Order: sequence, then C-alpha cells, then structure tokens
Amino acid sequence: MTGVYSPFVEGLGVWLVCFFTLAVLTFLYRDNPLYKAVEHIYVGVAAGYYFYQAFRGTIYPNFVLHVSRGVHAISSGDATGWTMQWRWGAAILGILLLSRLVPRLSWLSRWPMALVVGAFAALNLTGFAKANFIDQIVGTMLPLTSYAGAPDSLPFWPGAKAAAPSVFNNLVLVTGVVCVLTYFFFSTPRTGLLGKMGSAGIWFVMITFGATYGSIVLARISLLIGRSTTLLDANLPRYGYPAYVCTVLVLATIVIWRLKFFRSDED
Repeated sequence: MTGVYSPFVEGLGVWLVCFFTLAVLTFLYRDNPLYKAVEHIYVGVAAGYYFYQAFRGTIYPNFVLHVSRGVHAISSGDATGWTMQWRWGAAILGILLLSRLVPRLSWLSRWPMALVVGAFAALNLTGFAKANFIDQIVGTMLPLTSYAGAPDSLPFWPGAKAAAPSVFNNLVLVTGVVCVLTYFFFSTPRTGLLGKMGSAGIWFVMITFGATYGSIVLARISLLIGRSTTLLDANLPRYGYPAYVCTVLVLATIVIWRLKFFRSDED
C-alpha cells in the first residue's frame, strides 16, 4: 500500500479496517446498534461496488459502447450500424425489470423475468445435467483392484487397474454411494440386506455432514486468524496504534449503549 496512496488515505484505511473489524466482532456479545450500523455500511458499499463492476464489465461494453459505435457508424453513412441497434431491445427489457419498484407497473417485470428464467434454464440444462448427473455417475466408475505385481498392490486383489491406497479409497467411495442411494430408495422396504445397507448409508451421510461441518468451522477459524493478523499488522506506531484505540472506542460504545439505551425487550 505504501507509495500507492497518500499517507492520510493509507492511515484512514487502516483505522477503518480496525474499527470495522472490531465492531463486527461485537456480535459475539449480542446484537447491538454498532454492529448493525457497520453491517449496513458494508452491505451498502458492497452493493455499490458490485453495481460499478456490473456497469464496467457488462452494461458499458455490451450496451453503451456497442450502441455508441452503431450511432457513429450510422452518422458516417455506414448502414451496418443499424445492426448494432438491436441491443436496445435488451436494454428495454432490463429497464422493465426495474418496474417492480413501482407497484402499479410491477406486472411489466414478468415478461423480461420470464425470458431470463427461460433462457437461463435452456442454456444451462445440459450443463447442469452433465455436472450433477453424468459426471456423478462417471465419478463412481472407479477400479477396485490393484496392479498385479505392483510393490504397493494388495495381495488379495491382484491383476487390475489401481494401486493401493487408491483401491481402498475407491472402494469406500463406491460402497458409500451405493449405501446412501439404498437408504434414500423408499420404494422397497429396507429389510434384510437392503436394511443393513441403508443403515450403513446413514453412517456415511452422518460422517459426510460431520466432515463438512468441520471444514466450515476450520474455514471460520481461518477467517478469524486472518482478521487477527490484520489487526496486529496494522497496529503500528506510525498509525497511532489503531487496534488499541479502536478497541477502547468499541468497548466504550457497547458499555454506554448497555447502560443508557439497552432495553430488556431486545433479548
């Protein structure tokens, strides 16, 4: 950041980072006005940023620039410029989407919305079918035995196409898929072998949920470590120790709110 922004802008950014980070962490105590204010600021800034990105990456090159080139071509006597004006139709449909903001005209948004939903469904039908159906089937077509004579092969599974421990991993994956599908197959009573496979499927589902939850917790801890590292790196004397000062300000704000403005019905 040094050398890119002025010292004032750089210092202000560091102070805002520290204050906003600590203000968001006050939600660990309880919902409070300071957290709500920072949340609204973050959502507003993010909405403005993504609108700018959408304008620069989509609206400007696909409509503004395209139409302006068409107008310039028409003014120069080039008849091909008229072919560039068809994008006005897309612009009109996009403006009609905003008619939902006017209750009396909200019905106009149904036409462009229907077109967007239909086109999206048609364009992504094959993609979703391949990703969520075909690729899932292909992903379970795995070798369950090892190479004959391979140094890491399993002696009781000779003469096939995978090497241990891939054999074990493939076997667990295929067995888990079959057992889980058996558990969710409700057309047949789960008795005997099907019942045992269904019970095994429950275990596979629970293990998967546990692993997913563990990965989410680790991701959140990683975020916390990242924010803590940011606070420590920003807490420099040349900035005036913003982490310490912002901590005092945030705690003082929460204490004043708790003592002066907190009501029991907010629980």
